[in-house]
Amino acid sequence: MHDKLSLPIESIRHVEGRRAELLRKLGIETVGDVLLHLPSRYLDVSRVVRIGDQFEGDITCSGTITSVKTKRPRPKLRITEVALTDDTATVLGVWFNQPWVETVFKVGQRYAFAGAMSYDYGMRRMQAPFIHPLDSDEAEATGEVIPVYPTTDGLAQGWIRRIAAQALDMVAHEDDLLPADLRTRHNMRSYVQALRDVHTPSSVLDAQAARNRLAYQELFDLALLNDALKYAQSEQVQGFAHMIEHIDIDAQQGELGITFTEDQAEATRDVLRDMGSPHPMHRLLLGDVGTGKTLVATMALMAAAHSGSQAAMMAPTEVLAKQYAQKVGPILDMHDISWTLLTSSLSVAQRRERLERISSGEVAVAFGTHALIQPDVVFSHLTLAVIDEQHRFGVEQRRLLREKSSVMPDMLAMTATPIPRSLALTLYGDLDISSLRQRPIEGAGTATHMRSFKQVSEVHQTVREALDQGRQAFIVCALIEESTKLEVKAATELAAELAVQEYANYRVELMHGALKPAQKDEIMQWFRDGQIDVLVSTTVIEVGVDIHNATQMVIYNAERFGLAQLHQLRGRVGRGTISGVVWLVSDSKGPVARQRFEALCSTDDGFELADIDLALRGAGDVTGKRQHGMATFRVADLVRDLGIIELAKKDVTRIMAEDPTLESPQYATLRKRLDRLRGEYEKWVSAG
Repeated sequence: MHDKLSLPIESIRHVEGRRAELLRKLGIETVGDVLLHLPSRYLDVSRVVRIGDQFEGDITCSGTITSVKTKRPRPKLRITEVALTDDTATVLGVWFNQPWVETVFKVGQRYAFAGAMSYDYGMRRMQAPFIHPLDSDEAEATGEVIPVYPTTDGLAQGWIRRIAAQALDMVAHEDDLLPADLRTRHNMRSYVQALRDVHTPSSVLDAQAARNRLAYQELFDLALLNDALKYAQSEQVQGFAHMIEHIDIDAQQGELGITFTEDQAEATRDVLRDMGSPHPMHRLLLGDVGTGKTLVATMALMAAAHSGSQAAMMAPTEVLAKQYAQKVGPILDMHDISWTLLTSSLSVAQRRERLERISSGEVAVAFGTHALIQPDVVFSHLTLAVIDEQHRFGVEQRRLLREKSSVMPDMLAMTATPIPRSLALTLYGDLDISSLRQRPIEGAGTATHMRSFKQVSEVHQTVREALDQGRQAFIVCALIEESTKLEVKAATELAAELAVQEYANYRVELMHGALKPAQKDEIMQWFRDGQIDVLVSTTVIEVGVDIHNATQMVIYNAERFGLAQLHQLRGRVGRGTISGVVWLVSDSKGPVARQRFEALCSTDDGFELADIDLALRGAGDVTGKRQHGMATFRVADLVRDLGIIELAKKDVTRIMAEDPTLESPQYATLRKRLDRLRGEYEKWVSAG
């Protein structure tokens, strides 16, 4: 089946020229793509309701076309109304600026309408319903459950159904993708049968069951690839067994004058156990804002240094890399561990001196940005790589850092972006995961409030009261320069305005991403030292900026930010012993924006918000850059398929524990499938 699934769409009869171009517009390149271009819904003619029995809701009804009328209430507005009548009542199908509609229908024809019915002005209406003729040969051939496909202008529903049927015929006698005993265990239909049932189902329930089988296959494939990658990285590659006896959590609490949360202690034990193994560590530290990921990472850096080797800690921005050096450096100094900071803003002489110390092994820990993976950076004995905000670094960047060592270094990836469980199991299936949810500082956290622009003066009054108590504040904007198109207050304009109005008696400064690194460092140091009361900024302060005295944040035009980004932003306040207050300023009435605001105001649990964000947005952009090409699904839905995700993961774990190389004859088909998945993954990586 593998070869037939990968055949180009032109292999299907009657697919050529313009039609092939239109299919590619829908992302359909191969026979397999055709078969996984699933119906978005089904018209169940067997469950038609009488028009007169319904006033609202999603329904399917059928009847006879009794009138077709087009109105032009305004020069640029064309309204076509089509009356569908059965023996109980009439419903109007309404289309706006769709001139083709009046050419489709003829009085006396029988049709089915499917869509959302509403009742107003004494008439039942359905706006742009799905339509299907009931008197045509095509209608009789399709049966009572009719698939409705996502399409584009020029591709008719009937034609898509025909090429799907032809593609099904091409793979009708192919072997299945799963071992027979696995399908028997779960009483699963074959892959080919699932494809057939999803395109030509006997019932809507049958179509749903077939769709679940196809979703399982996608999720099984991803879990199989992830486990194979993990095995190859951990079992078949030489690692370094660190000496972890020197890192005692109880002793460190006494020396540092801090108390580990239970989450921090457990995560630290996970990391140290991995580092003490001769197999390379591949662990992800998921931590909500303010939960103390840095402390866990510090213990790992110390373990590497005490083992006589080197560690690198890579951050996405220079501001954050410098902050790590300032925060972790003194702890390393307490233990006589040498360290340095490597960024792109160093002078030539500074860079040369630090590179020499790294290459000689004099430096045990190097903090930095992408500068750490430049060709001229040579480590003497790198055995640990800590990557912060790892979703901002691609596969290639992580590979380049690993190649700085003669052995496979242990990898600790961190992110302050909480990930829903379903996403963690899929996107990060090749990593072991530790999670931090508890905040180590009593009193830390934030309260979040919504306000309109009419109320913004009251917001600033509250901020000034906090400033008068010696606190500091962030004012956040979406853009650097004014944009009339987006109607968003620019940071540059707002900073100037606030400095002479709301905060005329306070010290106001501006920071944004277009400033040079040295300028940003200087401004952040002023803010850290208390020389700035109000910092007006763009999202350059989104991740990691740690100013304990900052307790107030005002986010202008909050509707311009996603839920995860807003949560990251508000994590910049309330990081000390005093809780922070965040003001979301927006006049947006959009339902999605309002749902985001209500969620933020109701909880400060990032993992709970991550689940809400996934439900609101889908999986596409929740974690930023996708981790590998297998993370884009045609069938699986990470919002509703958690049970299938866990089942597929469990099945793969069992199989790989029995036979990690899939050498057993019963796994011959699976081994062939894995080879194909590896090839697709390597092709994706090489393409960047």
